[in-house]
Amino acid sequence: MPAVPTIDAKPFYAYVGAGDAAIESLRTAVITLPEAFKAVPEQLKTVPASLKAAREQLPTQVKDLQGQIAQLPLLASSLPAQVKELQATFEKRYDEYATRGEKVLAELRGGKAKSTATPAAKPAAKPAAAKKPAAKKAAPKPAVTATNPVVAESLGTPTPTVPAPATSSETQAS
Repeated sequence: MPAVPTIDAKPFYAYVGAGDAAIESLRTAVITLPEAFKAVPEQLKTVPASLKAAREQLPTQVKDLQGQIAQLPLLASSLPAQVKELQATFEKRYDEYATRGEKVLAELRGGKAKSTATPAAKPAAKPAAAKKPAAKKAAPKPAVTATNPVVAESLGTPTPTVPAPATSSETQAS
């Protein structure tokens, strides 16, 4: 029988972690947005003065822009270093999201996350002659829905109260 290839779960964990971070960010925005809108009328009163100041500063900004154009070759030479820095930042965030996603999924499953130094690291190659473990029947997993208390708790939302459907004995008694 051919060997079954292992699948790296890290991209999936990173996807889940990024989604969890996005949901957290949206919740924060929803909470802070009404407060931010309260300040809008005051900010609109300062717009005419800001436009007048911007019009007066335009000639000096054009001169500054000409000086910045002269520095473009120097800025272009710093691009490779910036690319390496961005790549390092991306890899760091990717690992953070993978770790976060692994924790989120572990919480949803009702267990604890694996304590590995690198989440979802590729396992070492197994010898081909290794015996297969006996097949075990998995316990039924709870449905992952918003009505599941575990999911609702991890999402920070209250569990919706939905009336149970009437049974046939209840409908006959009515």
